[in-house]
Amino acid sequence: MGLCIHWTVHLPHAVTLSEATARIDAWRKACLDLPFAHVTELMQLDEAEIRRILADDEAPERWFVIQAGAYCPADPNDAEASPVLVDPLEIVGFTAVLGEACEPMNLMLARYPAVAVIDGREVRPGVAGWRGSAFTKTQYASTVSAEHFLHCHRTVIAALDAAQALGLLSSVVDDSQYWDHRDDARLLATVRHWNTLAAGFVGALETVTGEETPAPIKRHPEFERLEHQGLDRDATILAKAVARVLKKEP
Repeated sequence: MGLCIHWTVHLPHAVTLSEATARIDAWRKACLDLPFAHVTELMQLDEAEIRRILADDEAPERWFVIQAGAYCPADPNDAEASPVLVDPLEIVGFTAVLGEACEPMNLMLARYPAVAVIDGREVRPGVAGWRGSAFTKTQYASTVSAEHFLHCHRTVIAALDAAQALGLLSSVVDDSQYWDHRDDARLLATVRHWNTLAAGFVGALETVTGEETPAPIKRHPEFERLEHQGLDRDATILAKAVARVLKKEP
């Protein structure tokens, strides 16, 4: 739960590994000129390395590799079937760290099998060529300050502008719509609305369950004010529904 920016980059099937690496390296160099807290070295992972990282819950690259996976229908004939995650065959990319209370950007291109076997069933990712689809949650950078949130969100957008200039960018979905309007005042109003919703829900959940709920929104210096503004009938109904689900867990 939280305000995010989602993006997809893509290169055609005919592009070689060396060409994909060169394009990602150009993106990395562009990011080095942006105000990221840190940009990692370029990573090139083959299938064996991907499996090793996914098998190690403590591997620092694990979230990077998980985000590089491709979701596809478990059964294309069943619209209700949950999607499954297909691991890539190889990945080239890097991570760009934004700063306190903001998720990093995992920036990559990956190649996928035409057919994968998951839980004994053949699935087809349907991804042609090289693709990298990921997201970052910027909302809770606002728990540091409004200025810090603006810095983080605008830096993500600048990195995606760089991807577009390099011919990599396929799509962007920005929950705040800032990708489209580039209006800082509207962006701040939007994140405040999201913070109010989050604080109201957390407050309602704690009231319903009688238990403290760990949540990043509680670090916001105006949490109590946001909670008061966000506590309404809808937040209470949602909190009761979530509480019922939690009680069913073993």
